[in-house]
Amino acid sequence: MRKTLTVILACFFAASSYAQSNFGKLQGKVTDAKTKIPVAYATILLEKDGIRKGGAYTDDEGKYVINALDPGTYSVTVKYLDYQDKQVTGVEISSNSTKYLNIEMSQKSAEDGEVLGPVVIRAGKPLIEKDKNTQTLSSGDIAKLPTRNLNAIAGTSSAANQTNGGGISFLGSRTDATAYFVDGVRVLGSSSVPQSAQGQIDIIQSGIPAQYGDFTGGAISITTKGPSRAVRRSFELISSSPFDPYHFNQAEFSALGPLWIKNKGGGDKEYVALGYQLSANVNYSADNRPGAGGFYSVKEDVLDDLEANPITENPNGPGFIYRSLLLTQDDLEVTKARKNVAAYFGNVQGKLEYLPNKNTSISLFGSFNQNQGNNWNYTQSLMNYREYSHSTNQTLRTYVKFTQRLGSTTEDDKEKAKALFSDAFYNIRLDYQSSWAETVNPLHEENYFDYGYIGKFTSNRQPFYQFVNDPTKHIDQNGDTVTRQGYFNYVTDGNNSIDFERSDKNPQRAQYTQSIFDFFESAGSPLRTNAQIQQNLGLLNGFTPNLTYSLWSNPGSGATGYAKSQNERIAAYAQGEAILNLENSHDLQFGMYFEQTLFSSWSLGAGGLWTLMPQLANSHITERDFVTENGYIIGGQHSYDDFGTFTDTVSYDIRVDSDQQKTFDRNLRAKLIESGARDAAGNLYTESSFIDINSLDPSTFTLDMFSANDLWNNGNARVSYFGYDYLGNRTRKAFSFGDFVNDLDNRSIGSFAPVYSAIWMQDKFQFKDLVLRLGVRIERYDANQLGLKDQYSLFATKSAGELASIESGDRGSNLLANYSVPSNIGDDYVVYVDDIENPGEIVGYRNGNTWYAPDGTELASPDLVQQSTKSGRIQPFLDNTSEDIDESAFEDYKPVINVLPRVWFSFPINSEAQFFANYDKLAQRPNDGLIFAPINRYEFLEENQGGVLPNANLQPRITTSYEMGFKQTLSRNSAISIIAAYRETRGDYALVQINQAYPITYSSYQNLDFETVKNFRAEYELRGEGRTSLAINYSLLFADGTGSNANSAAALIQAGQPNLRSLYPTERDVRHQITARIDYRFRGGNEYTGPIWFNKKVFADAGANFIISTKSGEPYSAYRNEIAAVAVGTATRQSLDGNPFGSRLPWQFKVDGNFSKNFSIKKKNPKDNYRTQSIELAAFIWVQNLLNARNIINVYGFSRLPNDDGWLSSPQGAQSASNEVNTQSYLALYNAKVDVPYNYTTPRLTRIGLRVYF
Repeated sequence: MRKTLTVILACFFAASSYAQSNFGKLQGKVTDAKTKIPVAYATILLEKDGIRKGGAYTDDEGKYVINALDPGTYSVTVKYLDYQDKQVTGVEISSNSTKYLNIEMSQKSAEDGEVLGPVVIRAGKPLIEKDKNTQTLSSGDIAKLPTRNLNAIAGTSSAANQTNGGGISFLGSRTDATAYFVDGVRVLGSSSVPQSAQGQIDIIQSGIPAQYGDFTGGAISITTKGPSRAVRRSFELISSSPFDPYHFNQAEFSALGPLWIKNKGGGDKEYVALGYQLSANVNYSADNRPGAGGFYSVKEDVLDDLEANPITENPNGPGFIYRSLLLTQDDLEVTKARKNVAAYFGNVQGKLEYLPNKNTSISLFGSFNQNQGNNWNYTQSLMNYREYSHSTNQTLRTYVKFTQRLGSTTEDDKEKAKALFSDAFYNIRLDYQSSWAETVNPLHEENYFDYGYIGKFTSNRQPFYQFVNDPTKHIDQNGDTVTRQGYFNYVTDGNNSIDFERSDKNPQRAQYTQSIFDFFESAGSPLRTNAQIQQNLGLLNGFTPNLTYSLWSNPGSGATGYAKSQNERIAAYAQGEAILNLENSHDLQFGMYFEQTLFSSWSLGAGGLWTLMPQLANSHITERDFVTENGYIIGGQHSYDDFGTFTDTVSYDIRVDSDQQKTFDRNLRAKLIESGARDAAGNLYTESSFIDINSLDPSTFTLDMFSANDLWNNGNARVSYFGYDYLGNRTRKAFSFGDFVNDLDNRSIGSFAPVYSAIWMQDKFQFKDLVLRLGVRIERYDANQLGLKDQYSLFATKSAGELASIESGDRGSNLLANYSVPSNIGDDYVVYVDDIENPGEIVGYRNGNTWYAPDGTELASPDLVQQSTKSGRIQPFLDNTSEDIDESAFEDYKPVINVLPRVWFSFPINSEAQFFANYDKLAQRPNDGLIFAPINRYEFLEENQGGVLPNANLQPRITTSYEMGFKQTLSRNSAISIIAAYRETRGDYALVQINQAYPITYSSYQNLDFETVKNFRAEYELRGEGRTSLAINYSLLFADGTGSNANSAAALIQAGQPNLRSLYPTERDVRHQITARIDYRFRGGNEYTGPIWFNKKVFADAGANFIISTKSGEPYSAYRNEIAAVAVGTATRQSLDGNPFGSRLPWQFKVDGNFSKNFSIKKKNPKDNYRTQSIELAAFIWVQNLLNARNIINVYGFSRLPNDDGWLSSPQGAQSASNEVNTQSYLALYNAKVDVPYNYTTPRLTRIGLRVYF
């Protein structure tokens, strides 16, 4: 009873989520080899890498179960009195799956007490799995593959397609529907794991257990290696430098082994109490994204000259032009590798595993990786590649996991009745992840005021006077009443000239301005105004040069922004399982999970600070200090000579209007006054002094001189943040609505902190030959933020039901005079009137997205309501006429609960064939970019027209999947599978226009998209008993939907089309796909069957592994009219030619290969048997795109070509080219831009490597 209660409590305490348990199970039956009688209470010992991982005793029916096993390769030893020990090696355990292993034992036959060694056999991986349809790759499989890209590995599965964008799509799902796991932890940030640490990769494509959630496509799960009884180390070097200019160079190290061995030398009692695993790699790439055909750039000497002389006189008329407008084809070169994009990557991972006893384990895992490099930008790449921004990304992942087995069968149970519950275990895990990202200008980093600084502009200011001929009455400074006529009246101060002193902080930009000043100085004509500088292509602080022909960035267009972010996730997880021993044993699993993620970000338009500061400075000293009373001007300073006679001038002091002074000006002015600083004229700064911002050094300024309101700048913001304060300091407080709206100095915004939780239960049992798995998962998602109550109004509105309660004399009290609300108008319908300020009549109603006329007739468009207002602008009946956003228009997110059943069953048709089917219902929450709407997005909605407002009330999308299949073994080592599947996704995320919203029409997201997928797959596998192993699959897919991604409708919205919803092929509708993994390998030693040359087995332990894939082209949208597709800012819209995604790219074909040979060098004096007895070496050549196939993966919609958009050959394009400064230059630069290397697959990449095990 105590054991049963313990198991029930353990299972009740267990919890899980989309984070998986990652455990597998071993079960089977032990029998006598001759009599087939069950061997009761035999001892089962289980080892992995020499470490005891558990054990069991068979019950009275000879059956055994061992739970809570980490995925990997095990050896199983069975012992029983009077029987010869039996050892089975190579037993592969996969996550979330049961390995069935029946063992037959033979009685001892040795005479005279001779001790016989164990019988050792090697287990084979079953061709047909009873309880899953998952592709699993072991560490040995992974090492042989000609790819290390997770998505490419997953792409070898029949249900997966690696899209042209590099993402992975399972059964036609969107690529963001794919989940990644490391040791059961859902990945936040980078999913990179050193190859030497990868123990197993599972491709989960269908038949998804209930413990998985929060994805609607598929999942890729990596299980890392654990410690080993033997000390094992490896080192690997890979380089592409001998073959190409991309210079992929990587070094990787791995070590694992024991730290503390209990009962050392004690035989079966010995076990590793504490072990470790450590892996690390470092990588350098000169270009980590090679492109086909190479990249255009300006030759180095030409670029040097462009930077030194960026502008020249216009050969076609007055003024100046950029010299880049005169570049010719001879000035350009094509290089195979991109310039200035070197990237560095480092990854370290460690694991400690402590076993207090044989049934309990505690694991501590930690990993950290960092990659950094310059951010390539295509528009910059021609002649501004020296000034890319620089990014650093880091990911920390750690967890602690406690696992304990309960209720296992022991030898003491021989005489006891079989317990109701047995073979239970539970595990508890706490995990924390954090990812950081930072993007900077590498020259300036956190020196924000250097980003936009070109040099010191000193304005030589002087007062400007206006001649007044009309008689004007004044009271002068002496109090005398005077009338002036024909005098000079002070108006303002202005520039007489501007001096420029260049800085070396941004030398390329400074050269533009220096060139203009040099020209005007040589002409003896000083520059007087900022406008004059800019009109002649000079630059002011905070500005960058314009594009050349709207195609390419000019030299000096460097990074002007700074950004950083941190995403954190903390989760608590447990998982429990027990076997319920009824007539048919039931494998019961229970669980719960809780997780909170914090998304935080801060970005600063650092270069734009120099254009903002002049706007904020001096705003309180713009007026002259005088008043007019009774027709007299009071406050002027009248000029008198020594005899008291008025001369000719009336001057005024500057009025200091403190209410108009900005925080920035106040703080800057205080610093200048305190430090005794002087202006250009040598005068000390005062409260009324004009501050010439561009004459001050960047070191004068600090970011805390600004208030948050200064930087938000009425929506024309220089800053954006959440989870940070406005100065870029990390905050962890949950701020309120009022903290942003009312506290203008700080305008605090908290992190986006959604909460996700789940509970699930599952029962897997076998009834005769039928394996059935029934599960249900219940997920709860809370976005944990405020959202609009009504997407159509930024302010609280009145409903039809509230009209009758308006008191007489109040605004809108006459709306029901001589009018009755139609009976079909509900009380909660929103009322629209003719005038918000003074409503006189009702012009319409709305319920959600449905609009009604005043008489209750449903309207096809809200435009009729808008046209009925006095202003011609939509007029909802607001609660009040103040248009300051108020919390009353918002509501908390309503948590969404989804119930998701999962069913799997399979049964054998005969001894060599199996039928299986599964039903899955999956849900996935919206990503943060679609749903997170901080309060600033509402506050400045009108100022950011044309942008997209995330929908704070988005709900998870739902996918329903049906699949059935047939598996048939063809021989002892080959099998075929035929599978049919249907998937349907509802409530997917779609961009829509909220037409006639108030105060503006805007775009947002809604759960509107619908997708269907029909799939047929055929798979064939040949296990390599000889030289060849083969896995080949074919997939036929029909993927249709109302949208390919969340932003598919953007073009329709820009074209003014309504929110159309029709089914068309999606961009992932790859009709035909064939993928093959082939391994051809010669064995060594006595099993060698290859050629012998010069008495040498030259190909011993050598082989090749290939991934061969071909697929029909992905869909794209064709267009009828040509545009300058690669020009920046093209406003012309294209008209569809046929349906969206109605055209097809050409077929693709690709071969990747890995050619390897292993060598062994025996050690002379190994320390002990638990050290490697030899040094193993593996030399390999790894080739991607072996045939250098130039597959087309993107074309221009009008021309249907990858390297020509059809613009230049069109009449409009020819006319445009003839109108440019230099037609030949325009043609050369346009042709260089339109030929994008990434419109083709990656060219051949060859890498050589050496791996050493010691």
